[in-house]
Amino acid sequence: MRLTVYTDYTLRVMMYLAVAWPSGRVVTIDAIAGAYGISRSHLTKIVHDLGLNGFIVTTRGRAGGATLARPPNEISIGDIVRMAEKDFAVVACHDTAVPHGCQIFPACNLKRGLARAVDAFMAELDAMTLQDAITVPTVAASLLGMGAKERPVKVMRSARNS
Repeated sequence: MRLTVYTDYTLRVMMYLAVAWPSGRVVTIDAIAGAYGISRSHLTKIVHDLGLNGFIVTTRGRAGGATLARPPNEISIGDIVRMAEKDFAVVACHDTAVPHGCQIFPACNLKRGLARAVDAFMAELDAMTLQDAITVPTVAASLLGMGAKERPVKVMRSARNS
């Protein structure tokens, strides 16, 4: 099973916000994009969805940005993955919305085993919090360019504003 890029980026956003949580900092999309080398446009939808689903609080404006809605130890990785992943069907016959055409389907027990495997996978993620996902927050902060020597955010200016 492979998680989508959307879910990967969603987890990265949440981990960045978890590292920033103790400082009380409001984090911008530009800061997250710069730290991970991800397009700002990819992250805008993710941040919007995380806000709509109550994982983060966002503020607009010059001093705006995002923060976690709850402490990292109260946010389950499983809940984040469920929000981000739309399809947990490991094989086509698990997706009831799509005809699968499998001749052995009525006699197949593999679908039950695969369903149990997905359940076990999600149970493991449910047991892990966002705080658990970061082994050494100070190292993570350093790797992400956070702290006293933060990476400068490049500001793109149009020719009109120059």
